[in-house]
Amino acid sequence: LGQGLHKVDKAQWDSFDLPPFQKNFYKEHPDVSSMTEDQVAELRATLQVSVDGADVPKPIARFDQASFPDYVMNQVVRDGFTAPT
Repeated sequence: LGQGLHKVDKAQWDSFDLPPFQKNFYKEHPDVSSMTEDQVAELRATLQVSVDGADVPKPIARFDQASFPDYVMNQVVRDGFTAPT
């Protein structure tokens, strides 16, 4: 097993001229966007969430507000999760 295979060298990524890529796929749900700062503070207190820093996303009260792809939502439901915590 494995005969004839040769060792592959690790890529030296800094030698490639790659375009910038940012992993920022989050799209805020309209229900979340419309939350007031008081509602955000209340939900964070209810969920016992503490945050630090600038531009912290608002919390979600329901999984459908996370805009997960269907395959993720299906797994969340199968695993029995009912609400974010």
